[in-house]
Amino acid sequence: MRRRSAMRARGVCAAGLLAAAMVAAPLRLEARARQDAEDQVGVFRTIQVSEGEAAGDIACAFCTVRIDGDVHGDVAVIFSTVEVGEGRTIGGDVATLFSTLRVGEGASIGGDLATALGTTSLAPGARVQGDRAMLSSGLGITMVLAPLLILAGTIWLLVWVARRLFA
Repeated sequence: MRRRSAMRARGVCAAGLLAAAMVAAPLRLEARARQDAEDQVGVFRTIQVSEGEAAGDIACAFCTVRIDGDVHGDVAVIFSTVEVGEGRTIGGDVATLFSTLRVGEGASIGGDLATALGTTSLAPGARVQGDRAMLSSGLGITMVLAPLLILAGTIWLLVWVARRLFA
């Protein structure tokens, strides 16, 4: 009897903690949204930083990012296009995967530039303050697809063996 009441008390405590977390989570998200008001996140949309505007961090998937203002943070995109206007500044790092990056004349990237399996076009006057790492060869595609091909081959082999054994 004592064991059941202890288990019941633990269950009530766990339910209370879960309810408190569910109530507190939206409040924390709202506070974080106010704090990061300049940050922009997008999926399947266009992110535009117009002239005279500033942005914090930018994260995007399957989008177009057009920067005609200044970005104080980092830019990270996948399957997207990033266009940095002439004379514009990105204060942090830029990371692209399967994307196109075009940096205009006189534009500046304050951190590192990492591009994998995409195209990068830096105008002659564009500057990258940090390191550059660019992977755009056929070897890079093989590195990305190899684990998927191995997994698919393993599944095919298991199905083939199972059909032979149980047919």
